[in-house]
Amino acid sequence: MALAILSTTLILVYRVMSEALSAEERSERWTTAAYLGEALLRETTTTFPEVSESEGRFPGMDNAYAWKKTVKQAMHPDAREVDVAVTWGEGDHEESVSLAGIAVK
Repeated sequence: MALAILSTTLILVYRVMSEALSAEERSERWTTAAYLGEALLRETTTTFPEVSESEGRFPGMDNAYAWKKTVKQAMHPDAREVDVAVTWGEGDHEESVSLAGIAVK
C-alpha cells in the first residue's frame, strides 16, 4: 500500500515539474519574440520608412522566429503606421506576437 502511494506521488510530482518546465520554455519564447519584434519596430520607426510590406527570418536562434512588417500611410501625411508580427512554432502550434508603432518625419 505504501509503495502504491509513493508511486502515485512521484508520478504527480513528475507531471507538475514537467508542466512547469514547459511553461518556462513557452514564456522564454514569448519574451524572445517580443524583444525581437520591439527591436525591429524601433529600428523602423527611428526613420521615416516608405509604405511597404516585407518579411523574413531573424538570423541565429535556429531560424525559429519569422517576422512580417507592414508600413502604411497614416492619416497625417508626415506619419506612417508600422505593424510588426513575429511568429514561431510549427503547424498547429504556431504562435505570434504583434506590435504597432508610428514613424514621423
